[in-house]
This record gives sequence, structure tokens and C-alpha cells, in this order.
Amino acid sequence: MQPFNFGYAFWYQQLGIEAHIERFAPQNRQGKTGFETTDYDTRYQLFAGISEAVNNGGDGLRTLSYNTPDGTEQLLLTDPEAVHLEDVAKLIDLLVPIGWAALALLLVLAVVSLLARMPMPGIGKSLLTLVVIAIICAIVIVAVGPHEVFKAMHEMVFPDDHQWFFYYQDSLMTTLMKAPDIFFAIGAAWALLASIIYLALTLLLRALSPT
Repeated sequence: MQPFNFGYAFWYQQLGIEAHIERFAPQNRQGKTGFETTDYDTRYQLFAGISEAVNNGGDGLRTLSYNTPDGTEQLLLTDPEAVHLEDVAKLIDLLVPIGWAALALLLVLAVVSLLARMPMPGIGKSLLTLVVIAIICAIVIVAVGPHEVFKAMHEMVFPDDHQWFFYYQDSLMTTLMKAPDIFFAIGAAWALLASIIYLALTLLLRALSPT
């Protein structure tokens, strides 16, 4: 999803990010002024810059900027925000090889199952599996609370002495993204995409395997 900037253009409209920026950017308490006067293209490019930076070891995060109404160049991120996004970049660097390894393992298992002529599950059973997983995840999230789940995940993966929670009034980063709302939306989109890929792979293996 990175080439599409995680669907930011779509979520910008659906989550009301423009109104969100207009409300909270003027309240910024870190001396970051004038962000509410920026246009959509500037905001899109800043989000794209963050996305590109965290996927490249954090390079470029501390130079992201916008122009205030008087023409002054203003850095987007405070130091704690930059440190947090650099932590995100480190996490991505760790997860990418794991993802490739998981994909390689999946392909190996698919080839082995075909060579062993193992029958593959049908589309009905695959759909049922996805529905059950979705229901279990939804029950857990609702029972614990979406924001509590978000908090627990951050506390689990980020250093204790590094700030990861930012009020809108203290962070143009979270204001730009309308975090954590956009993360829940992107996560749902990822889950949908993963489900489609899973079902497509199931159909392919089903077609290639013995009946």
C-alpha cells in the first residue's frame, strides 16, 4: 500500500481529516503555526514523506516541513515525534525480513502440498475460517476497547522511555493523520486485502490440486 500512501487520499475524505486539521492545528502548543492554512497537496506530500521515511530507516523525517502564511519554513515534527517515527522505521526493518520469510514458507508449503497431492479446502471452508477469525478479533477488540488495544500494542513494541502518545494540540503528526482513527482504517483495509489474497490463493491451489 505504500505506493498509494496507505490510501491517505481516500481516508482524508472519509475520516474528515480536513475539518480535523482546521480544528486542532490552530491549537498547537509546540510553536508549530499556520498548518491549518496549508492545502491538501502539501498535507498529502507530508504524509507521503513520512511513509517513505519510515520505510527507509527514518531518513528525511527531520527535514519534513511546510510554509507558514508569511512564507517561513516550519519543520513538521518535534524531536519526540521524530524519535517515535524512527522507532517505527526500526520496527519495519525488523518485520520486513520476517514477512518475506513467512511468504517463502507459504510458497514452500503450497508446493509440498501440491507434490504430495493433498486436497485443498474449498472456498466455503476458507470463508468460514476468515469469518471465525474476524469474529474472534472483533470480540476481543470490543471487550478490551479499541484504544486500549492500540495502547497495549504500542507499550509492547516501543521503548519505555520513548514517547509514542501525542495529543492533537501537541502534534501536527497526529493531527495530519487523525491518529489513531486512520490506523484502524488502514488495518481494516490490510485485513481485507489479506483476505482477498488468501481466498485467491485457496482457489488457485484448489484448482491445481486433486479433487
